[in-house]
Parts: sequence; C-alpha cells; structure tokens
Amino acid sequence: MKIKKRKEKAILKRARRPAEAVAETRFRRIIKPVVKRWKVIAAVAGSVAIAGTAVGGYAWYRRDREVRAARAYAHVQERIADEVKKAAEAAGEEGKLDEDELAAKTSAELENLVNRFGDTGTGRAATYELASLYFDRGEYEEAQELFAKVEAKSSGLEEVLAAVGVADCDKALGNYDAAISKYRQIFDNYRGEFPSVPVAMGLAECYRETGKLDEAVKTYRYVLDYHRLSPYAAEAERELRKTEAVIAAKRGPL
Repeated sequence: MKIKKRKEKAILKRARRPAEAVAETRFRRIIKPVVKRWKVIAAVAGSVAIAGTAVGGYAWYRRDREVRAARAYAHVQERIADEVKKAAEAAGEEGKLDEDELAAKTSAELENLVNRFGDTGTGRAATYELASLYFDRGEYEEAQELFAKVEAKSSGLEEVLAAVGVADCDKALGNYDAAISKYRQIFDNYRGEFPSVPVAMGLAECYRETGKLDEAVKTYRYVLDYHRLSPYAAEAERELRKTEAVIAAKRGPL
C-alpha cells in the first residue's frame, strides 16, 4: 500500500477535549459521539468527487447514487440520534443506557447502508464508521477487514485514516510487527502533520511491546519535542518516564 503525502494541512483532528465538556449535561454527553461521527463522515464523504472524465448516462447514474447515498446516510443519522434520545429519556437522569443495544441498532443501520451504497463515497464513509464501531466493541478482525476495504478504495485523507485503522487493529490483536510496519509508513509520510501524533503513540506502544525500548523513547520524545501542546503530550511524557525507568533497570547500577 502506497500512501501519497499531501502538502495541505489536514482539517480533521482526533482526541480533542474542549474545555466546555465539563459543563455538558448527561444527554449532551450521550448524543455528542453521534454528532461527532456525523461530522467526520461528512468530511470524508465530501472529499470524494466524481471523475471529470465521466460522460453521458454513467455520469448521471454515479451522481444520482451519490446523492441518494448521502440522503440515506442523513436518514440513518437521524434514526440513530432518535434512538439515543429515546433511550436517554427512558433511562432518566440517573438511569443507565443499554449501550450494547444502541450499538447493535447503529451497526444494523450502517450495514444496510453499506450493502446498498458501498460503492459510493458516502458508502465508504459509512464502512469506516461501521469498522470503528466494531473496533470499539473489540471485534478487531471484523473491523480490520472493513478498514482494509476503505483503504483499498480510497485516496488522500480517507486512505490514511483507514490505514491507521488497520494498524490499530493489528496492535489490538497483538500483531505488533505488522502494526509497526503500517504505523511507520504513515508516520514517515506525515511527520509533522495529522495524524503523525496518534500514529507515533501507537508506534511507540508497539516498540515497547516488542522490546525495542530505545525506539519507543525516540518516538515519545518526538511527540514531546514537536507537539508539546498535543492532547497526547501528557501520556507521552508519562510513558517516556516508564520506558526510561525500564531501560535503566535493565542496565543495572553504574
């Protein structure tokens, strides 16, 4: 898999934690992931354009499918949001949501959309979201298969995000050498750009798991030296200290 480096700055960010989050109501915290996923998927789907060389009926057919897929996805998001709202209202302020049931309903909606419009930009975006849901549920092999499909059929930012998903699955499955290879390729191509920081954190963890502690130290230091204001900086500093302590213990007293 060859990932082409893009010169423009990426507009998507991961793991942002706005300060106003502390003031969110319980319902807003519940509905927020749904809204956030919609924004990400919309950005991914919006980057897909129909080739300018397409002509005649086929061009119209492709445009029509893209439009219908986008509308179908909007309806899916509305239904998911309604399900979350109903569940939250039924549970009450102190009640507990059945998150597994909500995830199952969301998966069913997305699977239906992917089956109908998997060849469209919106369909690939829905596939990415479905893979993310599988990953969150610990179904890493299923998630990796879907991420790989998106990677193979996409370009630019969509391809990179899907490639990161594949590497994340390898790491979760304990396939550290495969994860290192994937992460390293993305990191080398996007050093200093999104998503180099989360990729560096995943890469460093794999280095630690495979006993490559010096490489892990270098990677954590990259995050601290060049992305000190990143949400990952505190974790990178904590893990760096742990890793350096392990190295020192192995070397023994001077």
